[in-house]
Amino acid sequence: MTTTTEGSGPEAPTTARRSGHPATSEVEGPVRATRPVPGRPVLVVAACVALAVASLPLPAALGYDPWAWLVWGREVARLSLDTTGGPSWKPLPVLVTTLVAPAGTAAPALWLVVARTAGLLALAGAARVAWRLAGPWAGALAAGFLVLTPDVEARFLRLVGEGHSAPLTAALVLWAWDRHLAGHHRTALLLGALLALDRPEAWPLLLAYGAWLGWREPRARPLLALVAVALPVLWFGADWWGSGRFLHGAEVAQVDAQDTDRLPTALSRAGESVTLVAWAGAAVCVALALRARDRALLAVAAGAVVWFAVVVAMSAVLGYAAIGRFHLPAAAVVCVLAAVGVVRGVRVVPAGRARRVVAALAAVVVVAGLVGRAAGLPELASDVRARAAVEADLDRALGDAGGPEALAGTCGRVVIDDPTIPRVAVAWKLDLPLHEVGTIRTPVAGPATAVVRTDGRVGRAYAAGPDGVVERARNARWAVYAVGCGDGA
Repeated sequence: MTTTTEGSGPEAPTTARRSGHPATSEVEGPVRATRPVPGRPVLVVAACVALAVASLPLPAALGYDPWAWLVWGREVARLSLDTTGGPSWKPLPVLVTTLVAPAGTAAPALWLVVARTAGLLALAGAARVAWRLAGPWAGALAAGFLVLTPDVEARFLRLVGEGHSAPLTAALVLWAWDRHLAGHHRTALLLGALLALDRPEAWPLLLAYGAWLGWREPRARPLLALVAVALPVLWFGADWWGSGRFLHGAEVAQVDAQDTDRLPTALSRAGESVTLVAWAGAAVCVALALRARDRALLAVAAGAVVWFAVVVAMSAVLGYAAIGRFHLPAAAVVCVLAAVGVVRGVRVVPAGRARRVVAALAAVVVVAGLVGRAAGLPELASDVRARAAVEADLDRALGDAGGPEALAGTCGRVVIDDPTIPRVAVAWKLDLPLHEVGTIRTPVAGPATAVVRTDGRVGRAYAAGPDGVVERARNARWAVYAVGCGDGA
């Protein structure tokens, strides 16, 4: 069996001997014969961090959840967590934002470094695993497939740009697979545990892997016990600390609990998570694995199916949102399977002219299958630039109005006429708990500090200069008013 350049660990040769395959066998699977992969993991991580830092000058506009995580990380660091007024609780990103909280106003940039590093690591992880299983062409294909996930708009790069944790979940599942392939099972378990701190869909899969590891490696049992204790404490204990209810996050996530016809939408989102050509390649991979009785690769494919099924069930039955990014860890696995299926499918054909023709046809089909989604990438980049400009104007308006010292608590409650991303961004920028930034649809009499869009209904009403309204700051997109506070001081 071919070993990797970093060392496959003691388990891989043993598995090869037990399977009865000679060292030159062409059988390829998650623990059996794998190809050498260039680059030690630590060097790959270092390169991804360097690229993420270098990318900071690019336009950036954090999403709703990342701003909330930054607020919560700051509160955890102050031992004053309040998880009300925001998205559902997730332990993993808040652990990270707690670490960057001491950086103050630089914390959002540090979180962006983490998020962009995670996105790059996801692409690198897809390439590494596919390369191990089928060579460099498969590695390149897997990364290409992944860029065009997890929906028809191919929002992977946007998720990275907005600082979402979804690319991080993809990176964790792919690197856990990579570490398992290398024989580092306890590292794979830890990466799976981190994944389970962000997505509850990982819990049944982590339980299955933990049971297998506990049976195979008794020395791993203390680590398994630690994981078993940490997960519920960080999920439910921390949410109880911040909200007073153990299941507060689960309740917040049930945004569609009254919609009883969500199954078609949930199934559609799962199907759209990867391109049709990727589904076809993954099907070829599974068919070849069945023929080769490659139980390890089939187990990975089954794990992806379980993930898709759990996300669909949680949406259709429990009312959780059917969002493409929730499928991203399973979609990342499908991307690897697809790349391996394309390359192995070509290799089934005898070497020579026939194989070259099949390879050319496969390349045409793959490119044709990807071009539709890839065509939308420039529009996504333009959207990120536009949102970054909106956020920059919000920063300027709050700064021109005096910042946290002049706005928070000096003129009633802070309110905003945009309940989406700007509301949680204002909470971070003015150093307020999320629930202390209210939303308004119509002008209020105050006392209040109102942050409003200049072209919105409330903004136009305040701009007319009614009694009791004092303008504190204004630019092209945002205005700040002191409402019902005398001179606005």
